Amino acid sequence: MSRYKSFPPGWDNIKVPMSSRAAMLAGMGTYAPCLPKGIWGQRAMWALVSVAGPRALPGRAVAWEPPLAAEPWEELEASLRRAVGPYDAHTVYERRRGREGLLMLLLRSGEPVGFLKARHESPDEIDRERRALEALETTPPTSFHAPRVVGEGEVAGWQYVVTSAMPAGIHRMIKGAPSAAIHAEISAALEALRKPDGTPDHWVPFHGDFTPWNLRRFRTGKPWLIDWEESGWAPPGADAVFYRASAYAIGRAIDDAPFEHDEAGAFWFERMQRRTADNVAAGLELRPLDNGLLEAFAPPP
Repeated sequence: MSRYKSFPPGWDNIKVPMSSRAAMLAGMGTYAPCLPKGIWGQRAMWALVSVAGPRALPGRAVAWEPPLAAEPWEELEASLRRAVGPYDAHTVYERRRGREGLLMLLLRSGEPVGFLKARHESPDEIDRERRALEALETTPPTSFHAPRVVGEGEVAGWQYVVTSAMPAGIHRMIKGAPSAAIHAEISAALEALRKPDGTPDHWVPFHGDFTPWNLRRFRTGKPWLIDWEESGWAPPGADAVFYRASAYAIGRAIDDAPFEHDEAGAFWFERMQRRTADNVAAGLELRPLDNGLLEAFAPPP
């Protein structure tokens, strides 16, 4: 049975494989810290594993059990291999704060070959991501990279999509605000998405989770934009203001300008209030990120 360690050490949501040095480093690289403490901690652990191997990563080795029974799990793995070819290891991302689902980075000889997202209770998220990525293939962006859909299906009530993977290496948030070209290309590509009945005429397509940890850069080249599960339609400027608010909430404010309390700000304030109420009802403690976003979008007294 494969063994894993948690990364960062002490967390439970990312389990990196111990099967090889390259596989562990590939999994560690996909953690995208935004604050200096996390960035330097990742670099230190990366150097330690590079020199001393997987056993050097702090924490105890653990086994991992798939959330599916043996037969549907074998069926899913067969589908994954048809989509990406053979793979010999994977990093597992456990959903946090009561969110269900399965996410895995598929690896072959330490190199990423695909990414799996599967949902049992919220298949609409999988469908939104698939439709958004397929729209981006039809209208390819030039200012950023996005994953490609390489497989999809359903196993034992689990809806899943398999996409191409980002390159191996340490991921980082970009410096400053995203370019206007990125926002324009998102809207242009997602025009193909169905507009729900009752959507205001002036609303535009948006990514829906446009945060510093979802727009990732490597050493060189265009950034990668991931996690399209919340894509849809919103007031103009919704993605841009959410990026600024997210950066502000994690202590990486892009500028000192006050947040506009316009339609986009009101849209997010209402959405964050609903999320907060749902988390409180589920018995979850609010995080600094939750409070920071509410503070950023709150209307003036």
